[in-house]
Amino acid sequence: MIQLVARVVIIIPTFNEKDNTVRMIDTLAGILPEIRDHQVELLYVDGNSPDGTADVVRDKQKELKWLHLLVETKKEGLGMAYAKGMTHAMKELKADWLMEFDSDFQHPPQDIPRLIAEIDNGYDYILGSRYIPGGSIPSEWGFKRKFLSVVGNHVARITLLLPGIHDVTGGFKLARVKGFMDEFDFGRLLSRSFAYKIHLLHYMVQKGARVKEVPFHFAHRTAGESKIIKNEMQETLRVIFLLQLNNPKIRRFFKFAAVGGTGLVLQTLIFEILGLKLRLFSPAVATVIGGELAIVNNFLLNNFWTFSDHRVVGAKIFGKFLQFNFTSLLALGIQFVILSIGEYVAGGNEWVIRGFYFAALVIVLITNYIIYNKIIWKVKK
Repeated sequence: MIQLVARVVIIIPTFNEKDNTVRMIDTLAGILPEIRDHQVELLYVDGNSPDGTADVVRDKQKELKWLHLLVETKKEGLGMAYAKGMTHAMKELKADWLMEFDSDFQHPPQDIPRLIAEIDNGYDYILGSRYIPGGSIPSEWGFKRKFLSVVGNHVARITLLLPGIHDVTGGFKLARVKGFMDEFDFGRLLSRSFAYKIHLLHYMVQKGARVKEVPFHFAHRTAGESKIIKNEMQETLRVIFLLQLNNPKIRRFFKFAAVGGTGLVLQTLIFEILGLKLRLFSPAVATVIGGELAIVNNFLLNNFWTFSDHRVVGAKIFGKFLQFNFTSLLALGIQFVILSIGEYVAGGNEWVIRGFYFAALVIVLITNYIIYNKIIWKVKK
């Protein structure tokens, strides 16, 4: 099988990193020329550093043909530096692949060939990963830094619905240009700072990129750590929120939850009044009565709002309602069983019964959403 030679451009943003830049270029001068299968070039994006970082790069360019420089007229943050660098690499350097890389040796230069080697295995997005076997975060970090890094990464994985990717907040990545990065609108980048990486990763996954994680040891950084912790967490949460706000699946779920909220109010009123205050029925029976009224409410609102793009109209609506009602009996059955257990355990304590009631609602919320998507409105995506 003949492998095509790809042009890989490594992008390194800098600001006042003259000493690191000298060391990094000298280090990469001993690594990049040894990569034989692909053409690898290096692009520095300097934020107009007053310490002369750009001058260092210009001096090195005299002897290194694979070294390039882009100086920002205005420093606008890490995300914007990458956006400018990637745009320049694609348009001016004709890059086939774009690599994000730190300037301060937190990403080990010796691992660059390991990521590039995965190009030939058919992947579109190759991630340096700290959270798979063989990868690590710095042992020098304190408990708070380790905790925020690990927990923050897990929160991002869960909220972005990316259980198959173990490191979603890292910045050591290699992305295919054709069909992927060349179609990204950098004018809509959600973060000018650290969290740009979350947006790009989400975009690549949504585009159907084949992802490969390569383990690496993330090195310790001594300067500016507390500031990074605070800013990175805030930015990451903000970008995750914006991404999910624009996610049709998430929007549908929020609508579903809102409709469920109206049904919950109706059902809870019946439960409280008929089951606990007036004692006309047992709490379990009152829950079923309120649940049936909530079913009618929820069917109408879901049909004409939550699942409006799959709306059932005409004579079919009566058949669908019966189907909706029948499938919802499963959820009511779950509630009845849990509340019956709650009554037995509570021994008349209303607060314990309420606890079982709301626990049942959480289970029912998830069950109903799956049933309504798959059976009633048959949403395929």
